[in-house]
Amino acid sequence: MDDVCPRPHKRQRTDHLTDSTEPSDPPPHSSSLTSVPTESSPPSLRPLPPQVLLLALPALLVHPPTHENYPFSLFLSLKALRICLELKALTADVECRAWAGLAEIGLRAIESGFSTSGEHEWANGLEAEVEKAIGKGLLIAQKHPSLRPLRHHLSLLNSQFAFQSNNTKFARALLRRLIASFMPSDPPSIVYMAHLALITQLTSTPPQPTTTTTSPTSGDKTSVLELQAALTAITTLSTLAAQNMHPAIEDLAAVLRVRVLVSAGMWDLVGEALEAAEKALCLVFHDAEDEGPAKGQESDKVKQEPPEALMRSYSITAQDVHDSAASQSQSQSKAPVPHPDTVPEPSPPKAAPSIPGPKATDSLTLSLTAHILILGTVYHTHAGRARFVELRLAALHTLMDGGPLVGGANLDGLVEVPLPGHGSIHVRTTHPRILFLLTFLVSAIAKRDPVGRRPKKRVFAEYGITQCREGREGNEGPVGINVPLWASQGDVDMIDDCALRIEADLLCELVAVSIQRSEFDAAENHLATLIAHTRTHNIFDAYAARIALHHAHLAHALGDTERAGTCYRVAADLDGACPVGSSVMSGGGFIAAAARAGEALLRIGLTTLHSPPPSSIPLADAQDVPRLDADTVALAKDATSRCSASSSAPLPALGALISAALSRSQIIRSKALLKHALSLLSAAGDNHLRALVLAVVGAQYVYTAPAHAMEVLAVCETLGAGMGATAKREKEGESAVVRTSEDSEGKNAIGNAPLRLWVGERFLELFKRSGKDKRVRKQEAFNAVYQSAVDNLGTPRTRLW
Repeated sequence: MDDVCPRPHKRQRTDHLTDSTEPSDPPPHSSSLTSVPTESSPPSLRPLPPQVLLLALPALLVHPPTHENYPFSLFLSLKALRICLELKALTADVECRAWAGLAEIGLRAIESGFSTSGEHEWANGLEAEVEKAIGKGLLIAQKHPSLRPLRHHLSLLNSQFAFQSNNTKFARALLRRLIASFMPSDPPSIVYMAHLALITQLTSTPPQPTTTTTSPTSGDKTSVLELQAALTAITTLSTLAAQNMHPAIEDLAAVLRVRVLVSAGMWDLVGEALEAAEKALCLVFHDAEDEGPAKGQESDKVKQEPPEALMRSYSITAQDVHDSAASQSQSQSKAPVPHPDTVPEPSPPKAAPSIPGPKATDSLTLSLTAHILILGTVYHTHAGRARFVELRLAALHTLMDGGPLVGGANLDGLVEVPLPGHGSIHVRTTHPRILFLLTFLVSAIAKRDPVGRRPKKRVFAEYGITQCREGREGNEGPVGINVPLWASQGDVDMIDDCALRIEADLLCELVAVSIQRSEFDAAENHLATLIAHTRTHNIFDAYAARIALHHAHLAHALGDTERAGTCYRVAADLDGACPVGSSVMSGGGFIAAAARAGEALLRIGLTTLHSPPPSSIPLADAQDVPRLDADTVALAKDATSRCSASSSAPLPALGALISAALSRSQIIRSKALLKHALSLLSAAGDNHLRALVLAVVGAQYVYTAPAHAMEVLAVCETLGAGMGATAKREKEGESAVVRTSEDSEGKNAIGNAPLRLWVGERFLELFKRSGKDKRVRKQEAFNAVYQSAVDNLGTPRTRLW
């Protein structure tokens, strides 16, 4: 039987038996060459070729840049690849992969700053070695068609290395050449990566070395030609994705277009691109219902303040205002006829709109949704559409509070873009920590209203600063930030630098809201913290103009006119504004326009410091009013032109206000300009400047329409009281306990004292003319309190305005 069907040979032992493992009585049909099955015998493994082992070592030694052994892992990886390249008889694919790995790891070390720091001797001369590795690898890949994917990868590395070396023209030429060389057989993933790399280089500047003493300014912008090229590249990418039926790439291109337009300040084109991106991401906010009023075409409707809203400390009630107004008019119905120049106020939506959510829960859609909501909030805040902003902020807060974006799987900012039929690619987006902090910053900027017990601008700014400091202090710097394994130390430094700048921006918002609410001690403390923060982290130059403008506003509010004028001029100069009266009236941006407007209003107020109130000047004696000098008129015209040319709220309203101040003799033109300013400020939700415009409007009707003047001044006085009156009252039995959130708030229970004093004097004049003796005595007592608060500031009452 065995001769017909021979039994198979048993597996032979490949190693020698030791005395301890050799059995004393071998079983039958066994020999010294047969293996005895034991549980402890190790499996037989073939040794790896040295080149394969050396090529695999970098993947085994990889560490993120936040790890303490990150430099050592790069050193060992480079050492392994160098040894591999010294071996003889390497195949083409092994040698090409070794050169590509050496170029990639060397470039990562260069981006981390190791080659220029002087602390890592092994990284000296890496630039020349990386350049040689890219050249050698490309030469081998060009000779072997099977290595075409490595050729594309090396071309991307070559472009990245040239861009890192500040050779931007050559880097972009390499990418354009690579894109032109693609064939239909090439996978879409490498094609998309080349297009995205070109867009990135066209919209950014070369990264600065981590060892430099100055940080790159946030105001770096691309040129017009680069911007046009970037938009063309985005259009090409979107068209290619549509042809390949890859909707995820189309959504990414739509968001990229909005981001590029917002970054370049091309606000006229942002609206259409934003609408297309929101539609692609299934974000529908039903803005069409409120489009007319949001653009400043509000219906002329008197704001009816509830009585409890007017119950401020040392203020008259709405009932008193309407009673006094009724005594001066024949009758007043429940729904009064709107006045031509009455106070416009955006009406709330008819119903609370539903907050749209992302169309999917994958990491890419969530990230793109967060980006487009932030960009949409910035755009509508810039345009002064408060109601549009509220809808997007609500959706953004819902998304960020949900947790999948910040605490989900994409903790390192790496998202997967699916390509149906061709796998997927991974794209690095804004880090989730930066998105989280940006939500606080955008919310603080969008909330313009400083009126209320706890203004939301201050709430978001304070919580945002807390999050910035907790993320930095608890982890000893950038340690603990999740980044991809292939990231460099430069990427971690960029995340940390963004967090530092966001904290500085939040401090600026705290300074602004403190000045608006007359919390001057808090404003000075926040300013000192802001200066220390920017100097400590070497970003003071990027914030010098804004800091000077904050100092000007603080000095203006305190009545230090000399210092305020100097700070206004310094702020405009630091922002690049040309001197007033020069032939070329250009240079500067938002800060320069705001500084020129503030200085113009300051000079106009100083000119009329000793003149009587506008309401007490008879029409026949209007020509005796002190005229503005030539320098002030030139400054006011410069400020008006800058504000009118800008589309950023509230600069157009400021331009209209200054034009109205220059047109005091043209009463109709002045009223039209003030009405336009009120419309813009109401749509933007800026009650701080709105109170100032209301004071000017009310003064124009003290003699011509006393009833209307009382209503307008009552709203103005309410706003002035709300900017600082933050005491909380809680009843305990029969007594009332007053609590304040801050000591400075408790001291500032009056709010804007100069404004309330000015309005109180107009009320006193109206009450005297109407024969209200009781109201006259009561208003005189109020004015005495306001005057005392103004005297404590050390400034005359008219200097603020």
